[in-house]
Amino acid sequence: MAGNLSSAKFEEQNHTQLSLMRKLINMVNAQRLGKNRGHWNHKASINGLVIVVVLLVTCAAISCAYPTDIAETNNTRRINNCSALKTCQKCAEWGSCVWSLERQACFADYGMTLSLAVRTNTDCPRVTVVEKVTYAAHLPYVYKVKVSNDVTGFVAFLKQTQVSCVMLDVTRPAEMSGDTISCAPVNKSDLGFDHQTLMTYHCYVMFGEGDTILRMDDGADSFFTVYDEFYYGYRPDEGCVACLWDVGQYAYYFKWCPSWNTVTGQYKYYVGYSDIDRNAAMPANDRLSATVPASSGCEDVRILSVEPLSALWTGGVRVNVTVNNHVTLADGGGEVKVTVAGRKCAQLTLMDRGTGVTCVLAVAGPGYVRPRADVTGPVLITYGPSSLSVESAQTFQLVYPEITGISPSCGTLVGSTLLTIRGRQLDAGSLVTVNVTATDGGSSSVPCEVVARYNDRILCLTGPSDRVMTGTVSVVFDKTLRIQDGSFVFIYTLEPVLAAGQQFGGIASGGMTVPVRGTGFSCVGNATMYADRGGVRHVASDHCSPVNDTYMVCRTPKLDGPTAGALPERLRFGFRVRQADGHVFDMTPHPDNDGYEAYADPKLEDFFVSAANRLVLISGVDLGKGYGPSDVGVVGFTNKVIPAVCHVKTITRRHIVCELAPPADLNSVAVVVVTIGHQFSSQLILRNIPVDESDFFLEVLKG
Repeated sequence: MAGNLSSAKFEEQNHTQLSLMRKLINMVNAQRLGKNRGHWNHKASINGLVIVVVLLVTCAAISCAYPTDIAETNNTRRINNCSALKTCQKCAEWGSCVWSLERQACFADYGMTLSLAVRTNTDCPRVTVVEKVTYAAHLPYVYKVKVSNDVTGFVAFLKQTQVSCVMLDVTRPAEMSGDTISCAPVNKSDLGFDHQTLMTYHCYVMFGEGDTILRMDDGADSFFTVYDEFYYGYRPDEGCVACLWDVGQYAYYFKWCPSWNTVTGQYKYYVGYSDIDRNAAMPANDRLSATVPASSGCEDVRILSVEPLSALWTGGVRVNVTVNNHVTLADGGGEVKVTVAGRKCAQLTLMDRGTGVTCVLAVAGPGYVRPRADVTGPVLITYGPSSLSVESAQTFQLVYPEITGISPSCGTLVGSTLLTIRGRQLDAGSLVTVNVTATDGGSSSVPCEVVARYNDRILCLTGPSDRVMTGTVSVVFDKTLRIQDGSFVFIYTLEPVLAAGQQFGGIASGGMTVPVRGTGFSCVGNATMYADRGGVRHVASDHCSPVNDTYMVCRTPKLDGPTAGALPERLRFGFRVRQADGHVFDMTPHPDNDGYEAYADPKLEDFFVSAANRLVLISGVDLGKGYGPSDVGVVGFTNKVIPAVCHVKTITRRHIVCELAPPADLNSVAVVVVTIGHQFSSQLILRNIPVDESDFFLEVLKG
């Protein structure tokens, strides 16, 4: 293996390769460039092709960001692929993963026996570079890696195996002293450094059979920089940004220094390499420009915030994008471009203190087709000077609001109905107006004042209407997008009133069914009949049931009188109405009505069964007052307590006659239960009549 050869032997074998590399490097850095000039380390342009002269190695040498195959379910995170975790620290965070120090890889933990296995963060060795900045005057340079927090015997293991370093595609010997690995020294000729302002190099440590790469805690520690001169009082990294990330099998490292850096001037270093094939070149698109994904975890190059996070599909909205180190990345005066969820965002202006940009989302013109669903995606900002694009972790939505329902469906002409419009994305945009527009082709349109707005609903108060009408509810967002659905209409109607020519009454027990006629009933949420007796208001236990706009069915209230034998009473009555819009009022009878006629409960005595014609005769006093046949129910019970329904045929002043439904055994009916309405009930026993049965019934029917 290469790791077993001496440094001199390697220099001899790689002389031709190194000569070519130096020539390419010197094409860019052949002379010392003036300050505030661009330095593109390890990049040369030949016949229009951009060539990256940096060793293509695996992502194993760097601390790549967390992979995208991390899922979260019920607030519990889990990793789907432990092997995607590139460092001991990241691997040991997951109870389902185990880190092998010997193999420098993460595995699913099935309880297997692994050499030098680490399952907790506290047991992870700390692998850091000792110094990653030097100067030409200080060459030769020794790349040193320190291994600390060794609680597993990893240092002892490294001392027993062969350790080497790889730099500029040359494998060089290394030695371990104490807890530090020292690579063979490199000088100017080794590095191809010849009075350039600065150069950045990639170096990594290998051990074992030369196929295991030592993973650094911070992947940026795999890169070191050589400066031509030392400037007292100036930091060489002033204003510089660096970022490390991976996408699929490729790993990328980007460094950018602005023109105002006194030591470096404007400087760019960018390299990408395969995670699985050291000889593979990075994708052609990536050679020209770098895109930092949202998953990179890079602090220097990151979109901090996006406001707002949603906008109407129609566009025209101003979006604020705050970027860490925006001024540095934009240095050089080149064009900066922004796309939001795939839509161009133009008219860029610099935000206060240079923290980012403000742009206007392109308006959806005639060529745009409304999507079937909301369009979502990240914000992408591209810097021309550095050829760098940064993707936001924030997701932006281009939304198209939708109405799914309204309530109530009607209200009175006076307005002030609290209308609830339900749907999705109803909080989009900054301004919203609601109108109810007549569907009959007229010009009537009544505004509805918005009082509250949420993602799933809008609340507004209807304005007054000068006529009865049915109108479509429409919502306009930011004066540009009108949303309406013809199936959701609002009806302006008159307040309900009772029709003339109706009389109302019932027995003291209440519960009688009474038909009620009038107008405006379609907008009644609920109504309840009441009657006043002796200064006390008695309210029915059941609500009325509106059938249509002119008819509803109600039940009479239960009263505390009159009692048996007393004369009927005329009582003041009405209906307590709650409109669908929440408005509550009393609906009083028409002036031609002389009051509610209240009767005492009927007094029932006994019954007789006629087997010949299957009739049951129920006797009583002053029957049929305040109720009719439809209000009376009769059930007979046999000696075996089997019920038999008896259908009421007629009611006279003294009798209720009903017909038993077959196959009831008439001779065994001993008890009947009579109900009148929903409140009154009476149980009667059989009476034998010593007269001719047919003559008796004939007399009853005549009466």
